Amino acid sequence: MKIVIGIPARLGSSRFPGKPLCAIQNKPMIEHCYKRSQLSKLATELFVTTCDHQIREKVESFDGNVLMTEENIERPGLRVAVAAEQLSLQDEDIVVVVQGDEPLIHPDMIDLAIQPLLMEKDIFVSNLCSNATTADLNDPSEIKVVCDLEMNALYMSRSPIPSVIHEEVSTAWWRQVCIMPFRWGFMKKFNHDLPPTPLERQESIEMLRAIQHGYKVRMVPSPFVSKSVDTEDDRREVELLMKSDSIFPLYGNMP
Repeated sequence: MKIVIGIPARLGSSRFPGKPLCAIQNKPMIEHCYKRSQLSKLATELFVTTCDHQIREKVESFDGNVLMTEENIERPGLRVAVAAEQLSLQDEDIVVVVQGDEPLIHPDMIDLAIQPLLMEKDIFVSNLCSNATTADLNDPSEIKVVCDLEMNALYMSRSPIPSVIHEEVSTAWWRQVCIMPFRWGFMKKFNHDLPPTPLERQESIEMLRAIQHGYKVRMVPSPFVSKSVDTEDDRREVELLMKSDSIFPLYGNMP
């Protein structure tokens, strides 16, 4: 079985143009994402997929693998799926979408997210999740998740869920962490055969497509803390965090 990591990246971010190439500890963000993903114990292949030749040149400069895709692909997951079609994959192989704006990703996060697909035949896609803070609940950029008793996602929203009316009830508040392993057969079906759903459009959350079509999305709690980069302030915060990061020394001094 192949386990392939795909990292989508493009220069045209509306909030932070050019962010895959922004410098963090003297390395472009895309290099951090790539080299940390490379430390996964389970992955057998790794690629960046982009429509931008500047990104391609940068990735190739640190001996990374790049698959080019068309500019008009909006969704990161779809960009990875289109790129993966260039590989010789079997339906049971696994393709993991790792966002290109997560420079603090811990490689064990990837391996943790993959586990349900290795252990359970009826799980076709999984996502990481972590405990949501009060700030996360009120932040529309953070995707909140409610789960059944087996940690399958029941619903995802940019609004606070579940309700905080009954504060005396002990419950967990979860937020999505965007590491998404798919079985390759299901990834093809998801992108080519399953039409977008009303809830997916309403919330702008593509995992709702799988849920509303009746498929399980297994959520995997993660103990690791990551930080996405969407603004220059985020970049500065990550640069500070990188100074005490345990994974950076494993690749930070490499050429």
